[in-house]
Amino acid sequence: MQTCQYAWYKPNSGKERIVIAYKNPRYFPITPRLQMLFMSAKTVEDMTWHHSHIVVDGVMVHSINGET
Repeated sequence: MQTCQYAWYKPNSGKERIVIAYKNPRYFPITPRLQMLFMSAKTVEDMTWHHSHIVVDGVMVHSINGET
């Protein structure tokens, strides 16, 4: 197993308490991702199952129907 040999943060040369990370998280917009998921009929069926599924009382079809 390989690991990165670098520290998570850049070394601080002063007495300041500012910590600077080597890597910065990036923002990936969710709208284009959701649009791509809803373009496929199979994916849409899977993503909307909880909304469109008919629940029969007394029958546990999915774990969401069970008591906690």
